[in-house]
Amino acid sequence: MQARTGLVVASVLAALSCLTALVVYLGFSRGHGAAADGGWLPRTAYPVPKDALFVSPRGDDSASGSKDAPLRTLKAAVRAAKAGQTIVLRAGTYREKVGLIGKRLTIQPYPNERVWFKGSLVVRDWEKAGKVWQHTGWRDELCNDCYLPDIIDEKYPLAGRPQMVFLDGKPLRQVATREEVGPGTFYVGDGAVVIGDDPADRTVEVTAYDHLLQFDKGSDGSQLRGVGIAHYGSNQRYGARGAMVVVNAPRVRVEKTTFRYSASTGLAVFQPGGRVVDSIFRDNGLVGLLANRADDLRVTGSRFEGNNAEHFATSGEAVGAAGAKVTRTQRPYFARNVFRGNYATGWWCDLGCTDATVISNRSVDNSGHGMFYEVSSAALIADNVLAGNRKHGLKIASSDRVRLYHNTITGEGAAAVGLFNDPRLPSFDWYSEAKGLTWLTSDLVAVNNLLIQRNPAAPVVQSADYRKNPAGNPAFVARANGNGYLRAASDEPLAVFVTGNGKAEPYPTLADLRQAGFEKHGLTGNPGAVQLADDYTLQPGSVGIEAGLPIPADIAEALGVEVEQHPDLGILVR
Repeated sequence: MQARTGLVVASVLAALSCLTALVVYLGFSRGHGAAADGGWLPRTAYPVPKDALFVSPRGDDSASGSKDAPLRTLKAAVRAAKAGQTIVLRAGTYREKVGLIGKRLTIQPYPNERVWFKGSLVVRDWEKAGKVWQHTGWRDELCNDCYLPDIIDEKYPLAGRPQMVFLDGKPLRQVATREEVGPGTFYVGDGAVVIGDDPADRTVEVTAYDHLLQFDKGSDGSQLRGVGIAHYGSNQRYGARGAMVVVNAPRVRVEKTTFRYSASTGLAVFQPGGRVVDSIFRDNGLVGLLANRADDLRVTGSRFEGNNAEHFATSGEAVGAAGAKVTRTQRPYFARNVFRGNYATGWWCDLGCTDATVISNRSVDNSGHGMFYEVSSAALIADNVLAGNRKHGLKIASSDRVRLYHNTITGEGAAAVGLFNDPRLPSFDWYSEAKGLTWLTSDLVAVNNLLIQRNPAAPVVQSADYRKNPAGNPAFVARANGNGYLRAASDEPLAVFVTGNGKAEPYPTLADLRQAGFEKHGLTGNPGAVQLADDYTLQPGSVGIEAGLPIPADIAEALGVEVEQHPDLGILVR
């Protein structure tokens, strides 16, 4: 695995003194080590309540927790705090594992100070051994087989291993044997950490803990805000160890928090009413944010970049790599987020999402799809930019009643929009079957979207029904009107719609779409006829200016815009 390694024995850690700012034992340090990446952690200035408990890297866990006598660890503060109390953290790096939180708490930094929690320890006492350097006496207690074999890409066989090693803040790449170690790589095994770079006058951090904390029963309404969390060796056993932070209590708010360099998942939300606001998910091994049974989850103003850094598989029934992935959730709401450069799909709702609202997001330059709505039902997907993605800009599979309004979508490696039925039946998933979902794409509405097909080897809209017995399956598209189909000359049809009973009907031209009852007000042209501003809105003189149909009142209300009679195609100008 990129950047990883082991866990110090719990009994050894328990023996470490918490009375000093720097605790060193056998070369393992819980001090500050390398400076945290402050560029990925915004400064905050939350008010400090009068009854707040204080924590400092220079504190003492036997202290009172006052501002002048702070505690040393968050774990001690959680133990001492009363329900409803606020824990205030002074600047620095905390290397610890808290465990379960069973009362409502607010955890935040002191105003204008930066706080990082790291699941790694600073490792010293290196010795040269031939062409490598080794640290002996290391006990790796992370779980090496806590992953799903089906999600391992054979090109990256160590992706499921949770060990990580960082040299001056940058991750090293894990190799399978000591003999493979060279510059930029590491190996953990046989009681040693082995690296291929000279550690002299440099900071080496080695992962020791699998997660930071879990909000559990009794912690309803807690808040975690303004901190950075990194280097935890999370895995795919989705209990507490499945993410650096697990939300297993209702109505927990995570705000302005950075999740970076998790071995697997940054944040997992498994209860309703969660809020994720203005947070950053970057370089996590599998997925930045994972949510399941998280009804009414709202994720706003957040960034998801470089996730699936370990290159887990991105195809197959068990995969979960994404910037953000949501399953079995009613009314998920994602607005004003950025999904960029993930080594997978940017945003993905799967296995029984219902009544999703996905508006005003940007999902660009991902190696999978920009967005994927799969085996789910009912969604408003509007005012999003889905551009530069390696697969479909937007893929919809086995999902009914999806409304697409005012999206700007490009097709790079595949069609801009892909509409499909996959072979599975609702009985594949107990939750979807109990909800009565059909897992059939139908009743799709597409209005005022700007579709730019840059890959001439694919139509602008591609469709296929892969059900074993598609007889009786409904048509995919109920209404398509006012959309712009822009592409260069191509031998492919302009669009392919499944018209019922599994039949994929090609429409070579806009006139063919109109003859079939679609796109009375649609338009077509060459991509060169569209000039996009840096924010992807249309520049003056572009095709699509004031070419849209009137915005329905409910769509305008959801987007927070006025009803326009002649809006531009694609995303709306604010």
